[in-house]
Amino acid sequence: MDYQELKLLASMIADELEKRHHAPLAAKWQHGTMIFKPADASLKQHEMSIERFMQKIVMMRDNLRVMEQQINANASLSVAEKVKLQGYITKIYGSMTSFNILFADEDDKFRGAGGE
Repeated sequence: MDYQELKLLASMIADELEKRHHAPLAAKWQHGTMIFKPADASLKQHEMSIERFMQKIVMMRDNLRVMEQQINANASLSVAEKVKLQGYITKIYGSMTSFNILFADEDDKFRGAGGE
């Protein structure tokens, strides 16, 4: 398999994973817009659809899950190292619970140390 074929395969897999790991946006946020307004009025504000922002959040969540799986499957890490790294991931999940208001389904939400 040459580089171009590998690149195409990776793109197809990424597309499939994105479809499979899609988390529905809560109805009240659908078609909404996020506005990032700087305190300095001379600076331009930035707008982003909430759907696009949600895609970014879901991609981060999915990448954290993959990282978690890679850590747990890594034979060269000691149990103590795995526990330490898992603790960091749990803290990241906890920090991201602020975004749970965006998710329509309870199962898609972030859980920190107090979650499952």
